[in-house]
Amino acid sequence: MAYEYLDHPDFGGRVHFRRAASDDDPADYVGPETLAERGIVWAYLDATKVNEYEALNSLGRQLRTDNPPYEPHPPTGILGWYRFMDDLETLSQRESGMVIVVNNAANLFTDPRSWVFELITVWVLQLPGWQKRNHPCHLIFQMEQDPSVEAIYSRNA
Repeated sequence: MAYEYLDHPDFGGRVHFRRAASDDDPADYVGPETLAERGIVWAYLDATKVNEYEALNSLGRQLRTDNPPYEPHPPTGILGWYRFMDDLETLSQRESGMVIVVNNAANLFTDPRSWVFELITVWVLQLPGWQKRNHPCHLIFQMEQDPSVEAIYSRNA
């Protein structure tokens, strides 16, 4: 259900864990053009192709946050993930919604030190800004590689 309702506020504020299903129809997915028309920013990552630094900064670039680059774990100062969270809170004041799609995500959950847990934490903490404005905010983990998801949401496809 996740990709079909990305632009609906009533379904916003969710973390989705998706597996490919035989009845999935990519023609029903809300694509980048529709997201852009509605003022919803979006980002896509293939979890098998990025490390923590690349994931964090790719999200910042794609979502057009205010203060990248982010250093995930600097020797001093504020963690990059918290700076990113602050920027997402600011983003919620100027955009009509946000979608993050992480393809090939299953292996991220096998390592308890994975950056995916930082992403989930930050996403949950910044969520109230979107909810107060009744704007959609989705974090989607496509557990196994899905070529349709990549073709639709990857900016490099």
